[in-house]
Amino acid sequence: MVNTIKIVAVIFLAIAIIGFGLFAYEYSIKTKIYQQTNSSINNTASNSYLFSIPMIGIVTPMAMEQAPILAVMKNVTEINISGYTFYVGKIGNQWVVNVRSGEKEYAAELATYIMDTHFHIIANILSGTAGSKNPYVLPGDVVIGAYVVDKSSIHYHNRGFQSDYTGVEMVVSNKSLINNSIIGGYGEVGPTLQNASYYGYGPGTTDKNYVYIAAFPASLGLVQIAQQAQLGYLPASNISSNSTINGLVKSQIIVGVIGSANQWTEPLVWQLDQNALYQTDAGENEGMGFAYVNAELGIPWIIVRGISDSPWFPNTYIGVYAAQEAANVTIYIIEHFSYSNLYQTVNESILSNVSNAKLNHYLIALRAYYSVGNVTMIKYLASNGTIITIISPNISEYTYAYGYKVLDSRIS
Repeated sequence: MVNTIKIVAVIFLAIAIIGFGLFAYEYSIKTKIYQQTNSSINNTASNSYLFSIPMIGIVTPMAMEQAPILAVMKNVTEINISGYTFYVGKIGNQWVVNVRSGEKEYAAELATYIMDTHFHIIANILSGTAGSKNPYVLPGDVVIGAYVVDKSSIHYHNRGFQSDYTGVEMVVSNKSLINNSIIGGYGEVGPTLQNASYYGYGPGTTDKNYVYIAAFPASLGLVQIAQQAQLGYLPASNISSNSTINGLVKSQIIVGVIGSANQWTEPLVWQLDQNALYQTDAGENEGMGFAYVNAELGIPWIIVRGISDSPWFPNTYIGVYAAQEAANVTIYIIEHFSYSNLYQTVNESILSNVSNAKLNHYLIALRAYYSVGNVTMIKYLASNGTIITIISPNISEYTYAYGYKVLDSRIS
């Protein structure tokens, strides 16, 4: 009997040891997963107070645009959130947080959202470089984005004109900063659980909280501060990439319109076509996503773009200098930050006299008529790594007659 009790006791003890081991192993795995998932919390446990300090955000898309900002920041703490490194510190006496978002709208939109929802952002600045879309805007100048428009939102009509394709869709709240926005329309009231089974296409009831924004306006207060910044001089030979042109040119701050799109347009004739619809002064790839998030969340914002290149001077590119000029204006805004007019948005009266919108008396046209040329050559990369060239490609299928030909072949 005693032996049986001993055997049973040993079995229970073994089960307990195995169970505890499995529990400990599972707990360690779960702990590791939790720590990896919540690294943004764990790696800032001793700096959690930084999330509550009112600070100015600075989003810099590219490495060369971030460098001059980091170079002047003091008492910097690095915080990692979802793979992005946020640098928290001071410029002058003002707390700031900077992140390198990466290029294109989606990257800037995500990085800005993470910043705005984790830190106590009182104002946000997008600092970087851009290309000129205006002959009065020279390399070395700085364009302050009083407005930003989405130049990728173009509807090319088969009736020979282009128009803005409603703008970006935005569900607004009472804190959203969209006063003085250019609104392209509104969405309709969507289906509910009660009417989803018979909800159909057709004219519906307009939903005023579902807004199509064609152009976002910046903070009036931030633009007014930026206007006061001072820029230096640049040799005319650097601006033109022509060593035979002598003299110095005073760089200017132009309050204008930023054209934001995930595309880059160089030929002047295409600039004409696009600027006929959107009267922009500088072109870049991130501004609309940046403005969208801040406007939605009610955070005052401004875009500061140093001009690195211009299609009127096709051999010029001064990216590092332009990034520094943008950073200088950004630093000026931070050092002279004020709450005056911070939550008011601009109107078109603040635009510089040389801005395209001011010169042409409109910002976005209702329609811009155009003509399209023929594709004369195509080059593509084959799977074996060679480049294939097609001269005078067959475009016969891009005719209405070809559509009927295909239709006829499919009729049974």
